[in-house]
Amino acid sequence: ALAGFTQSMVVGPDNLTGYAAVPATPVVGQSPGAVEVLSLSTASIAATLPVSGARTVAGSHNGNRILVFGDAPDRVTVIAPSLLGTNTNPLTTVQDSVAFDHPVWGIFSSDDTTAYILNCGPECGGSAASVTVFDLNTNTPGVSIPVNAATIGLLSGSTLYVAGTPPGIPCGPGTAATVCGTVNVVDLNSMTVTGSSVITDGVHHRMELGSNGQIFIGAKNCTNINTSASGSNAGEVRGCLSIFNTNNSTVVIPPEAGDVTGLQPITNRNVVYVIQQGELRIYDTTTDKLQGQQVDILGQADDVKLVD
Repeated sequence: ALAGFTQSMVVGPDNLTGYAAVPATPVVGQSPGAVEVLSLSTASIAATLPVSGARTVAGSHNGNRILVFGDAPDRVTVIAPSLLGTNTNPLTTVQDSVAFDHPVWGIFSSDDTTAYILNCGPECGGSAASVTVFDLNTNTPGVSIPVNAATIGLLSGSTLYVAGTPPGIPCGPGTAATVCGTVNVVDLNSMTVTGSSVITDGVHHRMELGSNGQIFIGAKNCTNINTSASGSNAGEVRGCLSIFNTNNSTVVIPPEAGDVTGLQPITNRNVVYVIQQGELRIYDTTTDKLQGQQVDILGQADDVKLVD
């Protein structure tokens, strides 16, 4: 069993090894926190790798690198799985107060030579949000691209989409919400932000690309609004889901309240499964609305995954 609660886990491409960030794992001689290496075939813990306050992990496509993000405001830890069980330490700690400002997530290039580190900045008590290019061959940070906010991202070709909630972003007309988040469009060829759109506020922690160029962005702890229509007031229902159209940069915020805890596009279909406020919702990506036929499940849902 894990030593405590985890909110982030990745599975290697062989489906035999898992990596779970457990911030409460006791470690002799240092503050708590570790990545537990799981043997999925034997349902046992194969190794415990100490990383102070380990909270999130991100894995490369080929399984050669695992990035770990903990409580340190200027540090990223790199795990080399091939060194597990050898006499060489599989952990490399990269500390750089210029390149990193509360790093929280990493996105890998298609060839796994580069990671794009998301620096949370002010949203996490730091100074400036950015995306830092990280060379995985040398474990060296490079150029940083300033963005509005960065807690989750998605890479599509040479375009990186980055979402977060920066301080003091107004929502504009059409909503009773007073604070909003943003999604930035980053062109990795020019290393510049080419667009910015307003989305819900909250802690953005889920992001998936559905069909028809629709990016579903899920947050928790956002501003929920549920006001009934009255007279000339049309009322408003609003929660933590935003849908960003990559074709024209428009945003739809569906009239559903609650935290978003799971997103899953369905291959070769124009639907995305969403878990919001403990319920399964199925969205049509041609309309960005709930499809006509929904599925009622028993109990409270927390996540949804597509099984190969």
